[in-house]
Formats: sequence, C-alpha cells, structure tokens
Amino acid sequence: MTRSIVFQILRSAVLTVLLAASAKAAEVAPAQAKEIVVGERAPLFTLKDQNDRKVSLAALVQKGPVAVVFIRSLAWCTYCQLQTVQLSENLAEIEAGGGQVVMICYDSPETIKRFTQRRNIQVPVLSDTGSKTIDAYAMRALTGTGDQTGSARHGTFVIDKSGVVRSKPYLTSFEGRSAIDTLMSALKEAGK
Repeated sequence: MTRSIVFQILRSAVLTVLLAASAKAAEVAPAQAKEIVVGERAPLFTLKDQNDRKVSLAALVQKGPVAVVFIRSLAWCTYCQLQTVQLSENLAEIEAGGGQVVMICYDSPETIKRFTQRRNIQVPVLSDTGSKTIDAYAMRALTGTGDQTGSARHGTFVIDKSGVVRSKPYLTSFEGRSAIDTLMSALKEAGK
C-alpha cells in the first residue's frame, strides 16, 4: 500500500470515530429549555427532600410565595454548602415573613441526607437526580464533565401564590445579611 492510501484509510477511520462520538453526544445532551422570565408561569415539580418527603410546587404556592433556589451540589460545591447553611439558619425569619424556601440540586437523596443531617439543615433540599426540573427551569450548567454533568447553575426564582415567577434575585453572597434581605424583600413583594 502506498502512503497516500494508508493516509486515506486512517483519515476515514478518524472521521468515522468523530462522527460516531458526535452523534452519541447529541443523543445525551438535553435541549436547553427556553429561559423563564418574570411574569411567566413556573414549571410545576414534585421532588423528594432530605427526609424522603414529596414536595410539590403546587402545594407550596397554596401557602404563599416560594423561593426556589437552584444550587450545583452539596457534595463538591463549597459555595452551595455555605448558602444552604445560611438559608437554613435564617429559615424561621423567612417563614415568619410569610415566605418559603426550597433548594434543588442534582445530588442523590443519600448525598443530600448526609449533608443535611451533619449540618442540621432545616430548609428542604430537593433531589433532582435526573435534572428534569433543572432542565425545565433552563438552569442546567452548560459546563462541567464527569460528576458535574447535569448540575444546575446558581439561581433563584420567587414564585407567587398563582404560580407565576415574580422575580429572579441573584443571591451572590452567603456572608452578612444582603442575600437574606434581598430574598425576604422579593418574597414579601411576591406575597402582595
């Protein structure tokens, strides 16, 4: 065989492998949902919390405005861990103001339970292992490989009693009062 024929055979083989890998990646990559904007109806969900209880958005909004807080992972995201502790420490104050908080991540129920028991977390942390709710809210992180595939981006949706997104405050700090005050203000506004 000449070098030119060997080169053509190798090039064909490489192209075939690349096309197969590309097709496989297209199969598993979910279509990115349309961003949910303020004023739109929030997608409904029912997920289990750290105590193996089903939590549904439909039931929550009947009690008042809800902050749905997406976090990446309690297993490997330090910011997420600190934010979860902060929200739990301030949960009584948030609830006294008429609001509710739930957190959603793609972690397994076991991972969530281990973290929440160890840190005595009272805020409901919901497991979305298939990332269906994360995808419904267009919150899937576009980067990340391996164990990070399917994780959410950080984000918060404040939903009123009628199930409409009233605001999307970005809680940028787990220190001090600014993130809690911003969240409480958004929940209070959604309760009007």
